[in-house]
Amino acid sequence: MATVASETAPGTRHPLAQRLRAAALGPHGGGTTRRRASDVFRLGLAIVVVAVSVPVMQANSAAELRIVRFMHPPPAAISWLVTSVFWLGSAGVIGLLVIVGLLVPRLTAIRWTAVAAVLTVAVCALLSVVLGPAGGRPPAEELAGVNTGYPVTELAVTIAMAATAVPYLSRPLHRTVSFLITLAVLAAICAGQALPVNAISSVALGWGVAAALHLVTGSPVGLLSSAEVTDWIADLKVAVGDITRAPRQVWGVERFAGRDPAGSQIELSVYGRDASDARVLAKVWRFAVYRDSGPTLILDRLQQVEHEAYLTLMAERAGVLVPDVLAAGQFGPSGDAALVTRVPDGPVLAQATETDLTDRTLDEILLAVLRMRATGIAHGALGADTIVISEQGVCIRDFRRATASAPASRVDTDLAAVLAAVAVRAGPERTAAAAARVLDAATARGALVHLQRSALDPDTVGVLQGRKELLPRLREEVASGVGIEVPRLAEEKRISWTNLVFGIGSLIGLWAIIGILSGAGSSLEAIKGASWGWVAVTFVLAQLPMLLGGLVLMGSATGDLPFGRCVALETSNAFTALVGGDVAVFAIRVRFFQRQGYEPAEAVSAGAIATTAWWVVKALLFIVALPFAAGDFKAASGESGDQKIVWIVLLIVLAAGVIAAVITLVPRLRRLASSRVRPYLVSIWANLKTIAVEPRKMTYVLVGTTVAQLLSALALGAALHAVGEQASIATLLTVNTLAGLIGGAIPVPGGAGVVEAGLIAGLVSAGIPQDQAVAAVLIQRFFTTYLPPVWGWLTLAWMRRREYV
Repeated sequence: MATVASETAPGTRHPLAQRLRAAALGPHGGGTTRRRASDVFRLGLAIVVVAVSVPVMQANSAAELRIVRFMHPPPAAISWLVTSVFWLGSAGVIGLLVIVGLLVPRLTAIRWTAVAAVLTVAVCALLSVVLGPAGGRPPAEELAGVNTGYPVTELAVTIAMAATAVPYLSRPLHRTVSFLITLAVLAAICAGQALPVNAISSVALGWGVAAALHLVTGSPVGLLSSAEVTDWIADLKVAVGDITRAPRQVWGVERFAGRDPAGSQIELSVYGRDASDARVLAKVWRFAVYRDSGPTLILDRLQQVEHEAYLTLMAERAGVLVPDVLAAGQFGPSGDAALVTRVPDGPVLAQATETDLTDRTLDEILLAVLRMRATGIAHGALGADTIVISEQGVCIRDFRRATASAPASRVDTDLAAVLAAVAVRAGPERTAAAAARVLDAATARGALVHLQRSALDPDTVGVLQGRKELLPRLREEVASGVGIEVPRLAEEKRISWTNLVFGIGSLIGLWAIIGILSGAGSSLEAIKGASWGWVAVTFVLAQLPMLLGGLVLMGSATGDLPFGRCVALETSNAFTALVGGDVAVFAIRVRFFQRQGYEPAEAVSAGAIATTAWWVVKALLFIVALPFAAGDFKAASGESGDQKIVWIVLLIVLAAGVIAAVITLVPRLRRLASSRVRPYLVSIWANLKTIAVEPRKMTYVLVGTTVAQLLSALALGAALHAVGEQASIATLLTVNTLAGLIGGAIPVPGGAGVVEAGLIAGLVSAGIPQDQAVAAVLIQRFFTTYLPPVWGWLTLAWMRRREYV
């Protein structure tokens, strides 16, 4: 095996002109462009910065004014220097970019930087018209002699042009331009030509325009073309010919294939300037979404190829057939890092035929993973493209994401990925048979825990799109083959789409609560002067719906259930609803029915009947009460913060309705939804027909839900009496039901903030003074939503100990 190189060998055979051009420009890459995911991140960040900076500018914060007083004006002796630095970092950078852009073929860089400049000027003009010449910033004596204009067009245009041209530049020139622009921003603040927040926002504005332009048009890949690799690869002291770009590419690394003088297959992994972007964003994504964020982040390109070479050699020492490492180091004028390996001839697993995949080969694949596992090596990307079936045996390649001293979960995930990749090609039965021959029970259990889509390579996931039954079958077959029960899947993801939606809903609720409490000074005085007798009545009325909820549960299921357990479940749901919303309440109800001996389908249908009954009764009560209460509501003279919140919430509800309409009208979406929902609807309908013939069950459901809603409205009425106000029962039902419907439609646990905003807006529209309405709502919600979770949590813990849920 050849020695691994770590440093670039000096090259003297290349023309001086090429090296001088390479000193200013990045690799040409054959003129190809690519849309980068990092540009999406940059555009999003720029939008956030600009959006946040507007209210900050309009606030004229004391911190910003202190910065201005500290930096402006500069000492008279160096004012010329500050001005010179500003023009050097703005106009000077623009001139430098134009000169360097002339070196780019077909003047591509100059054309796109000009477009970026024009777009930025247009956006600046638009913002100036919308926000005013100072961005809405009020005048202040401290800012006398300082340019308060926003945006700062000179800075925004310079940043936009530089960010657009950067992909064409060499890394040293890129750093030089960045340094000069940073000095220009500081000089602008020091010379009084821009305020700190205005300057930062203008920089973000130009940055965002460039990112948007790159997303539309793409930007240079920043990697060598096949011809350039052929020209410069000799710097690594290896001889490779017939170099072509590999058909399958991975973001951040460019793959090439070639042949050595003996005709053996050579693979080259070249890491360009995008390598750092790719690894950072992949790490951030995995950290945000998955519990295991993957291998340690390596930002340096040379360290990356040395790391990959080291793990390849370590796997070879463990007895695994791996590619021969020929060289690892930097080459070419741009200092791109490359790993050069000799790979045994043979098809990858994705292209292997049934003849290639004998039982012995399947066993060898699993044994190779076990050998790496024994030495603590996790490959991190095992799949159909990283396993080569050669005459010498099973070869494992591409250790780019490998980890030494890996945790048990990571090596288990490796084994799970291999089982899935093999099953795609050889079938779950043969894969399970190989697992039974090679794996012990404990090892198989660890792999099955992680055998899910999030642990698999993209090729395998793509195949599974049309074979959704394969993974469940594979888990059952492997578990049966090694003599264990199918284990429960590990929670791989840190956050799911459901959690994300609830998180967004929680932010909406938090924002609503802050808006309510920010003007609650007079309302707190109303609470202090409340009639405590009526407060006590509110407390009692707020707890009674839990008893009626027990009746609803008894009526929603076939057979008899203990009333005490049902009441305990509804009491515990006070805690569950606050932390997990209606989805969590439904899940707990289903689990409760299963613990009482119901089949899963019966448990789901019983839980659905109970949940649906609450919503149907709410809607019916609203329809009945609205005509009687319509005369009590009056148009508000002004739009309060609570009404704004309600309008926003109603818009979200309308959007949800539009989505539901689209699903209903689009045949493909309708069929998909129908296939998912129909089995549950059939089960629910069967249960409804069963309980419909029992008047006692129907009475429990209808009376329980109706009286519970009436008691909740009466609790709001008692809270109003406590602060010296009153409203009709029809008004209370209308306001309470509408607020509940809005709160249930928005994914906010417990409807926190959203329900309060709806209740306050409704009561104010019904003629209740703002301060008294806020006070009454806070009293009622405290007793119905925020205090019951205390004993709800204790009840849930008791039920878990008794295994009732």
